[in-house]
Amino acid sequence: MKDNNIEKLKEIFKNEVDELVEDAEEVLISLEKDVHNQELINEIFRIFHSIKGSAGVVGFNDMAHFAHGVENILDRVRQGELRISKNLISLILESIDILKGFIEFYFGGPPVEEKKIAKIEASLNRFKGVTEPVEFKVEEKREARKVKKAKYFGIHVELKEDIFNRGQDPILLLRELSEQGSFDSIRANISRIPELEQIDPYKNYIFYDLILRTRNTFDEVKDVFIFVYDENPIEISDINSRFVEDVDTELADKKIGEILVDEGVIEEEEVERIAAQHKKIGEEIVAKTSVKKEEIQKILKKKQKSKKVQIASTIRVKTDKLDKLINLIGEMVISVSRISMIAQQTGIKEIINSTTELNRISRDLQEQIMMVRMVPLESTFKRFYRVVRDLANSQKKNIELHISGEETELDKTMIEQIADPLKHMVRNSVDHGVETPEDRRKVGKPEKGNIWMRAYQEEGNVIIEIEDDGKGIDPDVIYKKAFSKGMTKKPKENMSNEEIYSFLFMPGFSTAAVVTEISGRGVGMDVVKKNIESLKGRIEISSTIGKGTRFKIKIPLTIAIIDGMRLRIGERTYIVPLDAIVESFQLATLDLKTVKGAKDLVNLRGEVYPLVRLHKYLGDEDIQEKDFQKGIVVLVESTFKKFCIYVDEILGISQAVIKNLQDNYRSIPGIIGASLNGDGSISLILDIPGLERMMDI
Repeated sequence: MKDNNIEKLKEIFKNEVDELVEDAEEVLISLEKDVHNQELINEIFRIFHSIKGSAGVVGFNDMAHFAHGVENILDRVRQGELRISKNLISLILESIDILKGFIEFYFGGPPVEEKKIAKIEASLNRFKGVTEPVEFKVEEKREARKVKKAKYFGIHVELKEDIFNRGQDPILLLRELSEQGSFDSIRANISRIPELEQIDPYKNYIFYDLILRTRNTFDEVKDVFIFVYDENPIEISDINSRFVEDVDTELADKKIGEILVDEGVIEEEEVERIAAQHKKIGEEIVAKTSVKKEEIQKILKKKQKSKKVQIASTIRVKTDKLDKLINLIGEMVISVSRISMIAQQTGIKEIINSTTELNRISRDLQEQIMMVRMVPLESTFKRFYRVVRDLANSQKKNIELHISGEETELDKTMIEQIADPLKHMVRNSVDHGVETPEDRRKVGKPEKGNIWMRAYQEEGNVIIEIEDDGKGIDPDVIYKKAFSKGMTKKPKENMSNEEIYSFLFMPGFSTAAVVTEISGRGVGMDVVKKNIESLKGRIEISSTIGKGTRFKIKIPLTIAIIDGMRLRIGERTYIVPLDAIVESFQLATLDLKTVKGAKDLVNLRGEVYPLVRLHKYLGDEDIQEKDFQKGIVVLVESTFKKFCIYVDEILGISQAVIKNLQDNYRSIPGIIGASLNGDGSISLILDIPGLERMMDI
């Protein structure tokens, strides 16, 4: 029993320290840009102090001793005895790598090389002083005694227009209310103020929403409005449950734009306009309004504190338990579909209505369970601050990484799978994209280059963009390299830029003249494409020579359950993911051509697309020509190309629970899995990018 408790303690330790290490890297990158920020200095000290303490509790003494050494250095910085420098930041970041090595070793990985530890400790010793680190235990307890427990009330004050005629003044009421405690937030709603020429100075047009922090009771707060409470819409609600350690936990789940609107910093319409352009809201507001950068940073800090408190109060659930829950939901979706089919066959209205309601509840439950698996991209994105910094320094480049949309959520499993592709693309932007300061000066660019990582939701998908303001991709260079390697024989004039860019994702392709530690071996981008397609996603490239390159990744929110179109091909039914379908047509209405090599081409509004007769490839006998004209053509979109598939019949749209064929049978080219239909039959789910590769379209 004792050993079991120790194992649980170690698991808690790993989860806690993993988060602390991530926070440490983020704080250090910020500190490098603002070396005199005392709040950041105190924060990084506290992080190492916590790591040291946690490691000591579970008996990881080597790690505790090492963290203690770094803590000593940071204490000297905190006391003003040592200045923050780029070299010191680099050394502490290398120390974090050692801590990561310790964690890996304690949980089954290889041991940390003693030479590396000795090298870092020797460097740390050069910064060490004689002063021992200050312990905070006594201070924290003393501070805790000073803070008395406060209550929080949400108050909506909507006084009537004629309130002045009744001898009351809204400002005096608010002033009296402020004497009860302090306002955590206050917002004046001015939406009812008319045009200037229609304003009556004796009328009240403004109402207020505020949060009051006070030690007084509900009745004492209500007494402020004793003369106006009964005749005016005034609402006072106890919102204590929202606040933990004086931090509003609701801010953690709100987007920065929502908080800015709630704080009255900006109008909702302006936020929606900026969000539609996928620009960083904070930066845009500072650039285009009178709001100061300090005010935006203050709101961001409130959100970050809220997140930390929220994380501390969350329940950790093992992924395999969630996977079992997802599988059960999948089985329920299938069963509900079967019941709905039977209900339709009965024709009894009451049964049909009941199954319709059951369908709605089933879908709501499915969405809620899926949300449990959704986690923000924040931790994945923020690790790239360190990646960009280290790579840029190694190449003597000056590059700043800008991140936006990190609150966008994605299925946890997909986040783990997307990390490596993102790393490859960021490394390529640093290595191939952004120029050296000298080269940028020559072409009239600022010495500092930029890389942007953005995320946002669009029509049930998550879009991730990686963009740089570097030299861009030259299609001529790509084409010449591809042609010399025998990857194409087509004339360049007959190829679009998108087709030429697709060579970048072919195995062994590289335009680098020199092989470096980062790139040049032709390994990486083909893996990126393969990994993204395994998530049912697509990747697009757009580039302008001299201005930069943008990679755009589009992936579904989850891959466990998809919306798909059911099709009949021969005697079997298949499912195509709905987001891969562009449109469909009756074949008889189209201009069909057969060219040399027995390839079918379809002319759609002047665009020519290959037509794939899936009967041949999926094991069904080919249909007779007389029946061929009765079929339907479905235009589908793969990673870089569009093509048409021939089907006999469209059966409808439904949800499909994906079952992995490889686990139960074997991998089949062009098929990503199978799904059980409501009538008990099985439909295979088509892999559109796989079909593109298989048929060399």
